[in-house]
Amino acid sequence: MSRLGPIPDPSTMDEVTKTEFDSLVRFYKGVPESGYWGGPYDPWFRSPELCHQMRTFGLWFWEKTSIDRGIVELAISVAAYYWQSNVEWTHADRAVEYGIPQSVLDDVQIGNRPVSDRNDVLVTYDLSMTLLEGKSLSNDLYNKVIELFGERGLTEMSSLLGFYTMVAFQLRSFDVEPGSDGFHGFSRPEET
Repeated sequence: MSRLGPIPDPSTMDEVTKTEFDSLVRFYKGVPESGYWGGPYDPWFRSPELCHQMRTFGLWFWEKTSIDRGIVELAISVAAYYWQSNVEWTHADRAVEYGIPQSVLDDVQIGNRPVSDRNDVLVTYDLSMTLLEGKSLSNDLYNKVIELFGERGLTEMSSLLGFYTMVAFQLRSFDVEPGSDGFHGFSRPEET
């Protein structure tokens, strides 16, 4: 259950918050019946200017990246696994929709390097895990990434992983989980 309450009454909002509220209402085509935007939108909304920037940046990954959509979704799914983020794991379904084999996502979900004959899948996994684990890229991995995605692609992929790490931290901070019909396979360890 989220630590956040439902969307505040619009009449109580300051001008900046109300502007972002109106933008989200247009995006969602109304106010959600549940009283929650869902995913990272609820934490973001607590800081309306940040919300606007995060939505703009996230949308850029949907519309402007030079990387194949399936590969983008795979990288997000690797981040979801790494950070044990149930909400972000919804991107695994999108990865499959965009051509990544289900078996690859099954491997990622249990923490295994995927078995695949697709070099782009393996390089994406290796790059994602290397960066998420806080390691530097070896010359070999760097060269593989550059050969497949170019410098632009590496810039975009590393930014994508940073963005979805930030999303995972926000979801964890406010204990945001998917609805009852969503994925709940990752445990959420408590602070010790």
